[in-house]
Amino acid sequence: MSKYGHHRGQSGGQGGGFGGGRLPNASAPDQRITKIWADYLKGGYFDAQGNLRIEYVSRERVEQLAQAMCASGQLTTHQIRRYFGHCRAVETKLRWAGVEWLAIWPMIKKLDISAADGAAKQPAPKIPELFHDFIRSNIAAIKSQKDFLEGFLPHFEAVIGFGQAHFKSGKN
Repeated sequence: MSKYGHHRGQSGGQGGGFGGGRLPNASAPDQRITKIWADYLKGGYFDAQGNLRIEYVSRERVEQLAQAMCASGQLTTHQIRRYFGHCRAVETKLRWAGVEWLAIWPMIKKLDISAADGAAKQPAPKIPELFHDFIRSNIAAIKSQKDFLEGFLPHFEAVIGFGQAHFKSGKN
């Protein structure tokens, strides 16, 4: 546990200020993934042998998460695909353009910025706070190229696949 009151690998594990850059929010506890998935990302994406933990791509866990993200009716197919498209662009630069990890890292961090903006839009948020927490938690858990390519991307793919029946159609 760090001096800010969180464990390494939990969301909010990067940044400064109020426990990793999060400002207190009275409604936030109900909109945290840890309310649905208690040990979410605890210990990272991989098991002791370096394999992706099966719960991050299994229907039992991921579909429940996707349904919860869609409960407010705010999360559209367009919105989630926009974030995933950004991830695919980063993947392309890493795998095929030969761009170094440290050059790509700011592009990954920008996902959290975009999600924070989308969740705070007024008069109505463009994305639900729970999806923002999903992005924020995962960005905080990514520590390496392997975390991004072999951990986060397959997990995000699973969220999209299992959530397809629950996302609202159209643009938000």
